[in-house]
Amino acid sequence: MNTSYRLARLMDAEELTIMSMELYTEISSRKDFTDNKIVATLRFYEQHSNMGEVLMIECDGNLAGYSIIFRFWSHEYGGLMLGVDELYIKKKYRRLGTAKQFIDLLIAAERGYPQFAGIELEAHFSNTLANKLFASLGIPQNDNAHYIKLFKK
Repeated sequence: MNTSYRLARLMDAEELTIMSMELYTEISSRKDFTDNKIVATLRFYEQHSNMGEVLMIECDGNLAGYSIIFRFWSHEYGGLMLGVDELYIKKKYRRLGTAKQFIDLLIAAERGYPQFAGIELEAHFSNTLANKLFASLGIPQNDNAHYIKLFKK
């Protein structure tokens, strides 16, 4: 299978919205997610490309998924970290190595820059496939818990 990646554009917003909603319906803790912010996300990263991007994942020319990645400085790890905010692969393309290939590519691309200290991936604790994937890539689970307070609630 020939897998390729490209920057998402505003014209991708409808497909991204559909996939994003599919992702959030699969996450039990986010079933109340109704306000899709993909257009705002696309516009933000168009204006701040140094902070991250939205990537479309295509297999043999067909849309297979997307990922939102971001970069941030970590005092704890002593350098820039690459974060994967969302990684969604359509069911048809799962278990084919699509996500593994994507993460391997991210690691290889960023490893060449000495300012990058590592990669941060996030998965819901009940997402056993994602957790197995991360373990198979040698990415250990972090012992820290996430605590999030939204300012606009």
